[in-house]
Amino acid sequence: MYGKCGKVLNALKVFDGLQTRNIVSWTAIMAAYFQNGYFEEALGLLSQMEFEDILPNEYTFAVLLNSCAGLSALRHGDLLHASVEKSGFKDHAIVGNALVNMYSKCGNIQAANDVFLDMTSRDAVTWNAMISGFSHHGLGKEALNVFQDMLEAGERPNNITFVGVLSACAHLGLVQEGFYYLNQLMKQIGIEPGLEHHTCIVGLLSRAGQLDQAEKYMSTMPVKWDIVAWRSLLNACHVHKSYGLGKRVAEVVVQMDPNDVGTYTLLSNMYAKAKRWDRVVQIRKLMREKNIKKEPGVSWVEIRNTTHIFVSDDNIHPESSQIHEKVGELLAKIKLLGYVPDIAAVLHDVEDEQKEDYLSYHSEKLAIAYALMKTPTEAPIRVIKNLRICDDCHAAVKLISKVTNRLIIVRDANRFHQFQDGKCSCADYW
Repeated sequence: MYGKCGKVLNALKVFDGLQTRNIVSWTAIMAAYFQNGYFEEALGLLSQMEFEDILPNEYTFAVLLNSCAGLSALRHGDLLHASVEKSGFKDHAIVGNALVNMYSKCGNIQAANDVFLDMTSRDAVTWNAMISGFSHHGLGKEALNVFQDMLEAGERPNNITFVGVLSACAHLGLVQEGFYYLNQLMKQIGIEPGLEHHTCIVGLLSRAGQLDQAEKYMSTMPVKWDIVAWRSLLNACHVHKSYGLGKRVAEVVVQMDPNDVGTYTLLSNMYAKAKRWDRVVQIRKLMREKNIKKEPGVSWVEIRNTTHIFVSDDNIHPESSQIHEKVGELLAKIKLLGYVPDIAAVLHDVEDEQKEDYLSYHSEKLAIAYALMKTPTEAPIRVIKNLRICDDCHAAVKLISKVTNRLIIVRDANRFHQFQDGKCSCADYW
């Protein structure tokens, strides 16, 4: 009860006061931590529980695996998966669902699909996890194939299913199909479209380049739009270089959240690309006046049970000189393939050479370089970043994947990017 009400300390006091603790009480306190975002604390309880000779059950494993998903802790999730197999709980749907969710959110969509295909019993949660997983990784075709399999299996879709389906349509640019699912199939099944579904339609129209239609949809539909939908349209204005509409949309977003640093940053980048340096200066001045500070870019990569964290132009890492040297080597190789540093969004009062140097050591480039130094040549690389990956890094990582013949997966603030053989699963829209 305390856990669900956000009172974790109260839940812990009750737990600590128990004279005898069984698997139910241990799982309950883990769930309390998990529900309130204390994922590391939830995982830390496993060793304490086992020290008291209490073994996890299927519900315990589900909580622990979902905590791994919250941290994107793939290695820890792999170890738990092995324990699941050893303990005989792999055929429980709740455990299978948690495994699919964990692998999807940790960037290993292939492992998620392997678990999904191996499951002997599936429920709506299972199907939704796989559809959403594929969609979040930009694999729209695979998501829609799973949806068709779901219908053929006789499983009834719910509102969560259609969020994944409409997202898949957006990734593929399937405007007509998206409206069919929204206006006909959902109606046939008896599901009333909600805000999330309508937001997916805004994303679908935006990705297809139909920005006027997206704006019209938002102005005519009787929906109370939240900031997510407006940000989706603003991002589309940035991608499609529709700066006039972008300015209007940004004004709406700033009214809804006057301290939204992402909007100011995106608007500044849009003006920089349009070479409107006066506007760039105005926005940065406004941010200073409002004391709005851009969050520093941070990327991290897990190698041999150790998480390595990088910030832009990092000189703190003990191997920073070797990492910078590796980045330089990679950039030299991809320049032969046509890579040109995208210095448009870097402040104009800096020389081009300095701009290029600034871009060279963004946190994700450092993390990828380090992973290339420390992992086997055939191993995929998985990097997590706290912010949206910038245009320059996106272009660079595509080519790095080609010259190194590696699968490179980057999870940024928006989505997963799977870079392979010079291409990205987002099709350059993110």
